[in-house]
Amino acid sequence: MNIVHNWRFLRQFLRRPKVIGAVAPSSRALATAVCGPYRRAAGSVRLLEVGAGTGSITRHIGTILGSDDRLDLCEIDPELASVLARDVLTNGDFAPAVADGRVRLLNMPVQEIDDPDGYDFVISGLPLTSFDLESVRSILEVIRRALKPGGVFSYFEYIALRPLSRTCAVGRRRARIRGVSAFLTRHIRDHQFSRQTVLANFPPAHARHFRYDEATESPASLCA
Repeated sequence: MNIVHNWRFLRQFLRRPKVIGAVAPSSRALATAVCGPYRRAAGSVRLLEVGAGTGSITRHIGTILGSDDRLDLCEIDPELASVLARDVLTNGDFAPAVADGRVRLLNMPVQEIDDPDGYDFVISGLPLTSFDLESVRSILEVIRRALKPGGVFSYFEYIALRPLSRTCAVGRRRARIRGVSAFLTRHIRDHQFSRQTVLANFPPAHARHFRYDEATESPASLCA
């Protein structure tokens, strides 16, 4: 990851820590782990990345994007969407897909995504522990509905973040974090099929992979 990108990422974090949710861009090792199921896919696929941010994982996707694959990038923040358009999608790795119209940049909340064709893979960089419980529940429910049957949802979370936050936070923030953490723990228990621990990242993180089917509860039902 180049120095310019690292500086831009840190500047964005200092300006809007709740939006960025991390102090450093994801490492190549973490991007590789999060994209693992997609990288091993056979045939053409439709891929959605939500919370693309400054494009740390997006850049890796560009290096493995198949010749017939279609990619949607969802980023709610207009400034970050501009960074993606200006600094990431102009990268040579994306040139064929952009020229063919196989890449779309969606400047909207993930909750507004409603694509009838569905996605084979959804990859998320959203800082879920920064959100309230209702937002986390609605985001995961939209992602579940967006996936095709057998599709895979992947995201990462920092190893120590939830335990430390539950311990160190106070008042209403502690209650919010504990509620979100309990919900995510149930979601992991019910839907995760694979996890990789990535120490070569700052901070170290887990890459988590999920599948949903009719036999298990939807994310929305986990709060019932």
